[in-house]
Amino acid sequence: MIVDASVWVARFLVLDRHHDVAKACITALLEQEFRLVIPVLAWPEVSGAIARRTGTPRDGHDAVDIIRALRWIESVPLDAALAHEAAKIAGSRRLRGADAVYVALAVTRRAPLITLDSEMLERAREITEVLTPDQWLQSH
Repeated sequence: MIVDASVWVARFLVLDRHHDVAKACITALLEQEFRLVIPVLAWPEVSGAIARRTGTPRDGHDAVDIIRALRWIESVPLDAALAHEAAKIAGSRRLRGADAVYVALAVTRRAPLITLDSEMLERAREITEVLTPDQWLQSH
């Protein structure tokens, strides 16, 4: 299961409008011992997004420390093969580069992608399974 940075950010930010569903989704995934996969790119994305929104850099660092400590999470480096696949997807699906990395990871791992990003939800559906946290919860 690939979990996009947007879900992690919402999970950690209590005031985020998607906090409750993101927290419920990640909690259920971990309780059911799903293997979660994220690109290492998620670390700076999560840290930066949280620090920007809270105004406190430590909040971003703490969130990444928690993610890195979870034993059911595999953090995948961005190697040349994954970057090449992401580049093809970014161009063909008109996605931002970072978003294309998550989609490429989902495609290469043949795993569903959970995201709150509307462009990823719309543009990646034809090449991989893409769900919101709420959709995943309803199906599990």
